Amino acid sequence: IKHQARPLIFSASMPPANIAAAIKALEIIKEEPQRVARLRHNGDLLRQKLQDEGFDTGDSETPIIPLIVGDNEKTFMLWKMAFEQGLYVNPVISPAVPPQRSLLRISCMATHTEEQIDFAVSMLKEGEAKLGLI
Repeated sequence: IKHQARPLIFSASMPPANIAAAIKALEIIKEEPQRVARLRHNGDLLRQKLQDEGFDTGDSETPIIPLIVGDNEKTFMLWKMAFEQGLYVNPVISPAVPPQRSLLRISCMATHTEEQIDFAVSMLKEGEAKLGLI
C-alpha cells in the first residue's frame, strides 16, 4: 500500500515555520471569531457593490471574488489600470479559465475598511468605463 498510496510516497513533512504559522492561524480563528465575521462582511459588501455597478462576479460566495472581464487582452489592460492606481488584483486568463471567461481575482481581507472597498470599486468602474466593458 505504501507504494500505491500517492500521498505517502515522495512526500515530505511540512517545514516547521509553515506548521507554526498554520497553528497560530487556527488559534486566531478560534479565539477571535470577529475576524471571520468581519471577513465575511467585507467580502459580501465588496461583492454587492461590484454587482450594483453592473460587474459580473460569477457565483462565488467567498471573500475571493472573481470579476469576469471575458477577453484576455482587456483583462490585462484592466489589471494594469488597477495596479497603477494602487489596487492589487490578480489576472486569470485561459487556459486557467475557459475562453472568454478571463477574470480579475479580487481578494478581500478582514482588515479592509469600507473606504478601501469603495476605492477598489471606483477604480475598477473607472477602468471598465475606459475600456468600454460596461
